[in-house]
Amino acid sequence: MSSTSRKSFTAILSGFFLILAGLIYWQVIADLSDHPLNPRRYDVFRQPRGAILDRWGTPLACTVRQNGDYVRVYACPSLSHVTGYFHQRYGMTGLERTYNSSLAQGQEVHTTIDLALQQKLEALMEGRVGAAIAMNPKTGEVLALLSSPYVDPNKLDEFWSDYAADPRSPFVNRATRGQYPPGSAVKPFVLAAALADRITFPEERWQDSGRVVLSGRTISNFQSQGWGSLTSLEALANSSNVVFAQLAAKLGPRLLDTLRQCGLGEALPFPLGSAAGKLPPAEQSAYGWGQIGIGQGSLLVTPLQMAAAVSAIANGGQLMRPYLVEEVRGGWRLPRLQRPVVYSQAVPQWTAAAVREGMVLAVQQGTAKGAALPGVIAAGKTGTAETLTGDDHAWFIGFAPAHDPRIAVAVVLEHGGLASETAAPLGGLVMQAALEACTQGGMQIER
Repeated sequence: MSSTSRKSFTAILSGFFLILAGLIYWQVIADLSDHPLNPRRYDVFRQPRGAILDRWGTPLACTVRQNGDYVRVYACPSLSHVTGYFHQRYGMTGLERTYNSSLAQGQEVHTTIDLALQQKLEALMEGRVGAAIAMNPKTGEVLALLSSPYVDPNKLDEFWSDYAADPRSPFVNRATRGQYPPGSAVKPFVLAAALADRITFPEERWQDSGRVVLSGRTISNFQSQGWGSLTSLEALANSSNVVFAQLAAKLGPRLLDTLRQCGLGEALPFPLGSAAGKLPPAEQSAYGWGQIGIGQGSLLVTPLQMAAAVSAIANGGQLMRPYLVEEVRGGWRLPRLQRPVVYSQAVPQWTAAAVREGMVLAVQQGTAKGAALPGVIAAGKTGTAETLTGDDHAWFIGFAPAHDPRIAVAVVLEHGGLASETAAPLGGLVMQAALEACTQGGMQIER
């Protein structure tokens, strides 16, 4: 075969394989169902669709027929970050997107959400910027999840331009993707690490003069208040920066191990997606660790992570994987069930019990007094986190009843100021509303 013939044959063979590869890609590999030029992409918006339901079977999202068209209707605007929206012009988000295949086939998505509790949170958070989550600490079920502000999925056509121009970013799910310094809300987990590592014990006494020097730099309490002689549990209740900076400095990189076990610094598996937050590098000065011990420095967390972590303290140190969907059922397919799953043994049980008592003390006589509940023993911790601009962020994490928890909550208010005055009272109201929902569901509470 001549050189010219070989070149021609090679070119023809190469062309054949290119055509074959293209056919295989477009017929087998490529997913054209969501391609913007595929007319079938819009068929899903012209068909009936399965409902998204709350834990009691109440529709959160359903399809109705209006003027010959199928229209998606939503029960609660503040659930737009959970259900998402389903719109021919603006696409799909939230559970509408995650479970689109099932919903498009007429299946129902049964969630763990309590609609009545969600509506109470909506009223409590009205006008505030931040997030609130209520969970069952023993199972990981998310009973309510609110990110504020939010869009109303029933009014996207009417207000889309307003939502897009809102500087508060109502499309952002702050509950799962907002990343904030935790401030003193991290201290229960610092104490858990120190107790587990035998660096301190619950009744060890400390002298707190209002400030401590680490690596030549000073860390002070709020308004430089000195607490005098106090125990480790009292230091948690009164949120002593002096004590917790020293504990973190003694722990060093070992503190990161406990924070990871509590679910911080990694994206928790969740159907809405979630941010990982940020843990500091292992190389820190004593002052750097002191900053981490009081929830500042380079430490960042999400409200979902904090809700799950405080649930672990409530649940004897066992961190449950947070989940939002109980079951997908309907049609010819078998139901898909979600059951409680242990994510990790975050801290030893005895450690969790000791931290719980410090958090009870915080509600009874410490910085979290604003979260106290009538007739119910509650546990909690506040956090006031410094920001680069504006007022501090305000945190509250807690659970109730303290010794047989039915509910755990995390609340963050962006630029909310002093947490004991803002986040703690709000956290108490959220816990109260959640306990009322639990009681209506037939669960007993500790008096």
